[in-house]
Formats: sequence, structure tokens, C-alpha cells
Amino acid sequence: MVNSANNWVFLFTDGAVARDYGYAAIGGVARDRDGNWIVGFNRFLGMCSPFEAKVWAILDGILILLNKGYKRITIMTDNLEVAQILTDMDLEDSGITVLRRTLRILHSEGE
Repeated sequence: MVNSANNWVFLFTDGAVARDYGYAAIGGVARDRDGNWIVGFNRFLGMCSPFEAKVWAILDGILILLNKGYKRITIMTDNLEVAQILTDMDLEDSGITVLRRTLRILHSEGE
């Protein structure tokens, strides 16, 4: 597949938070429409909530794909709350900085 702004890619992400200490890590993988691997990533976040970890994973994945020239991204998440908030996109006044930043990017890119 040729890297093109017209091609849709699928972003699969996840985040995990250790119960004992609250430390979080995230990761993800992007695949093309045929299931071929494009890029994978992971990152240690420090302390945050499970919700914030899920949103950080999506934000990191989006930024990596935008940097690689992909503009059409289908986000795959197993968290209904995150999916609903990102679909609604009407929470710019959220107190969660990473959520506001993610929503701004989704608004500006429009895809």
C-alpha cells in the first residue's frame, strides 16, 4: 500500500495501569486496510488514571500516523467511555488536558 492521505488506516491502542502503584503504560499498532503492519509504539506514562492512559494511547497513535502522512484514521478502542467521548467531540471544556488535546487534533484534521 502506498502511503497516501486517501488511504484509511486502523489504529489499535490500549493502556494499562498497575493497581498497586498507579503507574501506566500505553501501546498500539497501526495497520492498513489489508491488515499489514505500519507502525507500533509504546510508552511509559507515570501515574495516571486508566481513562487517561487510553486517551494518551490514542493521541500518541494519531500523532505518529499524522507525522507519517496518514490523514484518515479509524480508531479501534475497547473502552466504551473513550469511544463515546471521542465520537461526541463536544467536551472541549474537559478538565483532562490529554482529552482536550486529542479532541482539538480530531477537530482540526476532520477525519
